Amino acid sequence: MNYRHAFHAGNHADVLKHAILLYCLAALKRKDTPFAVLDTHAGRGLYDFASSEAERSPEWRDGIARLWDWPEPPALITRYLEAVRSFNADGALRTYPGSPALVTTSMRDQDVLMACELHPEDAGALRRALPRAPNVHVHERDGWEALGALLPPVQKRGLVLIDPPYEATGEMDVSVSALRSSLKRFAHGTYVWWRPLKSSAVLDATDAEVRSFTDRETLRADLWVATPQREGKLVGSSVFLVNPPFGLRETLREALPFLADALTKGQSGWRLS
Repeated sequence: MNYRHAFHAGNHADVLKHAILLYCLAALKRKDTPFAVLDTHAGRGLYDFASSEAERSPEWRDGIARLWDWPEPPALITRYLEAVRSFNADGALRTYPGSPALVTTSMRDQDVLMACELHPEDAGALRRALPRAPNVHVHERDGWEALGALLPPVQKRGLVLIDPPYEATGEMDVSVSALRSSLKRFAHGTYVWWRPLKSSAVLDATDAEVRSFTDRETLRADLWVATPQREGKLVGSSVFLVNPPFGLRETLREALPFLADALTKGQSGWRLS
């Protein structure tokens, strides 16, 4: 596997995905009972914007950097920026937390993180990046296999983040199959599934398939900063949720137009369905 998220950390796709993730975690904390988070493709945990990868492909400059000093962003983005700032104590944007690191900012002692990363080097970096705590577990294993092994969680409530690199052929189909089987075991969990937005028609067909095998509530949020193309650089992404928390649709209706303007490179836009 050649994909390295260090080249893309903090870009427009991360902004969308992580802002939604943090909202979902805050919603889970509205109840006192514990919850579990399963991150199927966790990555390294922390990313240094001074690294050679970030300097060679500084996508973060057109992502989180555009929002860093924004005076009054929408509430969804305010929460996201506060979480990232907790990793940059002096106020300068140097470090970007990946999804598992962001999850640890929203966990209580009774909650559990299960972060899966197959690549040995990245799994080692992930262990060093995350707090050494009894409720933080790093699994050096295949994320697809982990869905079958770790669901349903002991905690009975939880969130599943599915965010593969989409490097292997057919990974979209694998994601759909994984959702189908996971929902049979953990139907009431919140699922956050990130996808590249290359063709809206392809995602429309994929989403229709998912909706055909579940009667659970779903929500899709798209954001693009230039006109999406089937080939070439990623300029848009989509997050598909099963069992989205109450209030997220309305919150996104405020935040998505803001992000489309703030992160624009030209033909920006958004969609909520």
